[in-house]
Amino acid sequence: MLVSPSVLSSDFGILKDQVLKCEEAGADSLHLDVMDGHFVPNITFGFDIIKTIRESTRLTLESHLMIDRPDKYYQKFLESGSDIMLLHVESPMNLGELLARMKKDGSRFGIVVNPETPVEHAFPFLEGAEILLVMSVHPGFSGQKFIEDSLVKLKEAKSYIQEHKLHTLLEIDGGINNVTGKRASEAGADILVSGSYVFSGNIMERISSLKRL
Repeated sequence: MLVSPSVLSSDFGILKDQVLKCEEAGADSLHLDVMDGHFVPNITFGFDIIKTIRESTRLTLESHLMIDRPDKYYQKFLESGSDIMLLHVESPMNLGELLARMKKDGSRFGIVVNPETPVEHAFPFLEGAEILLVMSVHPGFSGQKFIEDSLVKLKEAKSYIQEHKLHTLLEIDGGINNVTGKRASEAGADILVSGSYVFSGNIMERISSLKRL
């Protein structure tokens, strides 16, 4: 199982130390929740924090762009050190046009669906996508309860990916701990995003427990 700790739940007062602990614990990437206060009702961090994280680790940085206009800003996030952009099908812009641009310039991307969005809405955009992220909470705030229907979405997405022989990895984000993570793994998840669970205890032990699922 691949694990991507959500940095938003870390202690920003000792951010570099916590990033290094994630790396030492065997995290496969770091999940960066970027929120603009419009697409979701919260504001988090942007380019400067990503630059700081990039300087602290060699792990893959996946920037989850919960913003209205990722088409206007994705290149700036890449310049700041992000490796892969995770883009919502619900963002109010032409996703197909943006993906065409990203494919042309060689930018890496993944697709995200919110809990209320049928997972099949993401299927037309999976060609070339490295990740399909299924949200198992409503985006905006950490510490929410896991949404059970997300497991059904994982199974549907897994079947589609296998049927069409895609190389897209299935990721799940929201309410993930050692219990819900195991259920997500059984439903087909390849990557677990976990914030509150990882950073509310011993980081090494928590990441290890997820990687064993």
